[in-house]
Amino acid sequence: MRLGVSAAGFNDLAQLVERARWAERAGFSTFSVSDHLNAPSPFVTLQAISSATSRIRLGTLVINNDLRHPAVLAQDAATIDRLSGGRLELGLGAGWALAEYRRAGIPYELPGTRVDRLRETAVALRALFGGEPVTTAGLHVELRDHFVVPTPPQGRRLPLLIGGNGDRLLGMAAEYADIVSFTGFSPDREGVNVRTHFTRGGLADRVALVRRLSAGRAEPPELNVLLQTLVITDDRELMARTIGQRRGQSIVDVLTCPFLAFGTVEEILEQLTRLRDELGIGYVTVFDQCAEDAATILAALDQPAT
Repeated sequence: MRLGVSAAGFNDLAQLVERARWAERAGFSTFSVSDHLNAPSPFVTLQAISSATSRIRLGTLVINNDLRHPAVLAQDAATIDRLSGGRLELGLGAGWALAEYRRAGIPYELPGTRVDRLRETAVALRALFGGEPVTTAGLHVELRDHFVVPTPPQGRRLPLLIGGNGDRLLGMAAEYADIVSFTGFSPDREGVNVRTHFTRGGLADRVALVRRLSAGRAEPPELNVLLQTLVITDDRELMARTIGQRRGQSIVDVLTCPFLAFGTVEEILEQLTRLRDELGIGYVTVFDQCAEDAATILAALDQPAT
């Protein structure tokens, strides 16, 4: 199992780079940044992190597809991947934060439209990263003999991560993504994230959907979960009550939720092992505020992160 860190919410760039250095020393697999218009540019930030690290993978969790044309996105991603020696893990999403769209004057279209646009972007990126000129004419993406420079390091397939929760998005991810990231949330029409598959049964349903729709692929996608919390505590029941009150969930739902990992080191290891053995999820991401406890868990794992 590999563990990654998501550094969403950082505005201090020097601190962000130092956190990436720390994550590399701690043995985390991936250090990811988010993509919001009121935060540092993800690709410029990753370039700084690339220069300060040597092994850790560099991720975007996730790029808002509505903010960049695929040709620009491919150029930025290919450049970072080359500068980092092939360490980029390009995470994509359909966009969800309505308030951000409104502040920037960007049209916030229906979810189906945004997912369709993301599908066309994924198809275009796959072709562009192959190194040959690409011509495509979709409803949302049009390219004419376009190519991207630089290409990924020879023999390497730049991994695409697609994150989400809904049927259409996960169906598209099952077809095109190298990594599918489950969140347990779906944005409603007002851009508010709503828990829809936040239970163990809900996640199992999402995993089954991806497995069924990716069954014809030569290599199935890697499965990732973005944990909402990871906390080491000697009193799991008390922590469950605290989380339940904060999130409006019953204690039973909190104790069995696959997106919430808490308890002793042994209890958390057991939770992660169940994710891997029962659902096939071998890649877990935690938010930076949980990273110190996650590093303790990482050190306790039998196999090192890769």
